[in-house]
Amino acid sequence: MFSNVISYKNDLDSINKLYAPIITKFFVFENINNKKELYITYSIDTAKKFQKLNSTISIHRKKETNTLFTLNSMNKLITEDNGGVFDKDFQVNWELYRDCIILTGDISIRVISINLLEIVN
Repeated sequence: MFSNVISYKNDLDSINKLYAPIITKFFVFENINNKKELYITYSIDTAKKFQKLNSTISIHRKKETNTLFTLNSMNKLITEDNGGVFDKDFQVNWELYRDCIILTGDISIRVISINLLEIVN
């Protein structure tokens, strides 16, 4: 979930009320270059029907490098890193994206450096 320093506690409450997360840990990351921007990650059971909260996207994590990404951004990243050619066998150098969130932008991908701010139980 995209959030900010003012509303993230309320956002955590909204997530708990709507989803009943599988794991009750919420990871709150801050944008290193804009400390007011926060990203909250959590796990839910996607097999159940659920209403999507505003400012929420489905995201994946490369555990070894703490890289967060959407599938669309990963596909765009592969295309950009591979000279404009999408190849599903292309190996991404995840070390280049350590402690980052990768999102799709208007023209290209956005790579945002993040820092773990808080783990909320």
